[in-house]
Amino acid sequence: MGFTEGRLRDVYRQVVWGPWRRVLEGLPAGAEVVATRAMGDAAWRVAGAERAAVLQAMRAALGERPEVERWGRQAFRTHFANQYAVFSFHKIGPHSAGTYLELHGVEHLDRALAGGRGVVVAHPHMGIPQLPLHVLGQRGYLVHQVGGGRPREVRSARGERVARLRERLEGRIQARLHDGRRYLRPILRALEEGGVVFTACDGTGGGEELGRRAVRSVLGQPYALPVFPAWLGRRTGAAGCTVVCHHRAGGRYVARVEPPLGGGEPSVEGGLDELAGRLEGWLREWPGDWHFWDQWHDGPGGLLVR
Repeated sequence: MGFTEGRLRDVYRQVVWGPWRRVLEGLPAGAEVVATRAMGDAAWRVAGAERAAVLQAMRAALGERPEVERWGRQAFRTHFANQYAVFSFHKIGPHSAGTYLELHGVEHLDRALAGGRGVVVAHPHMGIPQLPLHVLGQRGYLVHQVGGGRPREVRSARGERVARLRERLEGRIQARLHDGRRYLRPILRALEEGGVVFTACDGTGGGEELGRRAVRSVLGQPYALPVFPAWLGRRTGAAGCTVVCHHRAGGRYVARVEPPLGGGEPSVEGGLDELAGRLEGWLREWPGDWHFWDQWHDGPGGLLVR
């Protein structure tokens, strides 16, 4: 979900990344997430075209249901909570992590790591997807994340300053971040050393397609699913797990490490089939936590295939 570049956006940046950021960083642990989700409510009321696009995508994917309006509002809350999660990571330590996240299923990760070849964790852009990797890093796991790097878009001078500030604040995450557009050797080495490598299984956060895609059916539509998570596990012999993060009423997020894909050693094709099935299940169960409803189309930048 994105908003148009322009003068008004620069004023917004000046306020949010200046005084508002300092207010949020000074709030008690967890209160800033409540505040950023409330920003989503405000945006829902004024973002007419964006709101209509999200609701149209949800109805196309999930049907004409009375819950769609509520899911759409949740999607706006999700966007803002994730957008400003970098204001929280310095607060999340061993004693405060439970304020932000309930983490379940870590035993699946431990069993997979016992194989000695590291673990590839495929995850969707749901909830605050960097929360589980940060909390795992706090617990002592060797966590890595493969991302899309900084999105390639034209920004104002203020927008560039904000982008650099975001990168600096993102450095607080207890994980090593890798740009997926660069060499893969550091990622392969991380798995050889028993690391946990997170990589997205639904799309690229920057909106720029990275790597090869394979078409699979998701919610009855031909979806361009990233091949990289399944390929990386097959290429290295690492086990493959999935993690999904969603919001729970009352403030906290919940993340679940799910059982290994394909019994631990899927083929690339079999791994993609299973990932598509899991993605569809997540979207049906927690549609308001997904970030990419504005990309549910088959036009330029869309995740669907004509």
